[in-house]
Amino acid sequence: MANPISSGSIYMLSEEEIRVLEEKANYGDADAAFRLYQYHMFVSLNQELEYKWLVIAAKHGHAVAQSNLADLFLEDNDKEQATFWAKKAYDNGVELSHDLMDLIK
Repeated sequence: MANPISSGSIYMLSEEEIRVLEEKANYGDADAAFRLYQYHMFVSLNQELEYKWLVIAAKHGHAVAQSNLADLFLEDNDKEQATFWAKKAYDNGVELSHDLMDLIK
């Protein structure tokens, strides 16, 4: 049997990959920004950078990032921002949680 690999390892990035993704994300690549968000959420555990790249991905139209950001704002009881991002995610085809759907109704 092969050596097991942690599922978290799928989010690993090299220094060069981070540099390239940051450059792409800063020029509007939502997928690159979301990949950086995942890296910081699951690997580096840097919450500040995690949030930074999540916001950038959401602003550039990444639907899952928009939904995740709506969830974060809902957890922080910021219903205005949660509603804003939930509507964006919904408009982009994301099936929202019951709580988020209640906000946008």
